[in-house]
Amino acid sequence: MTVKKEQFVMRYYPFAKKASEKSGVPILFALAQSALESGWGKSAKGNMMFGIKKGSGRNYGGWSQGQTQMITTTEYSSVPTRHFPFIYPGYPIKQANGKWKYRIKDVFRAYPNPFFSFIDWAGLLFKNRRYSYAMQFKKTPYRFAEEIAKAGYATDPNYASKIKRIMKEIEQIIVLKKLDKKERSIVLPMAIMGIGVIAILIAVVKSSTK
Repeated sequence: MTVKKEQFVMRYYPFAKKASEKSGVPILFALAQSALESGWGKSAKGNMMFGIKKGSGRNYGGWSQGQTQMITTTEYSSVPTRHFPFIYPGYPIKQANGKWKYRIKDVFRAYPNPFFSFIDWAGLLFKNRRYSYAMQFKKTPYRFAEEIAKAGYATDPNYASKIKRIMKEIEQIIVLKKLDKKERSIVLPMAIMGIGVIAILIAVVKSSTK
């Protein structure tokens, strides 16, 4: 377990948790997909944690300001005539498997802070009918990941095993750093404090009525 991975989980766990509370998408899966897309936070320009292109411009819940940015990326296609905003000289290049490799600049979404990226991505999943069956397993993150993979989230045939391996790493960090327990440790004292205040108020009311 590297320090970089631990820093990634500790930094983005609160954003993933808030997005999960709103959408139901498992925290583990959200963090794992973000780690996979951004290289554990290394490539997160414009707080873009999931590599979502501008696309149709539809707001899935976190892209209300419509901010965009041009990002260099690699695309593969079965044809050499794809259109992109900018294609680097010398591309596309035909690969041994018959696919054409493009090195391009394309328009991606940008966000005010990471939370909006998490909520936009979660909304994309939640509002896409393709993933409606997977949503039945929001309480079981690893099964959720399997169903998302089966629904065709990624073209990589090893995607399911890859994302679950990253989820396992993140789960170990969450346990190691006690991230979930830290939140409970804050909530409990607050709850006890609230009960104490209520008890004091009741005692005051009783004494004033005597």
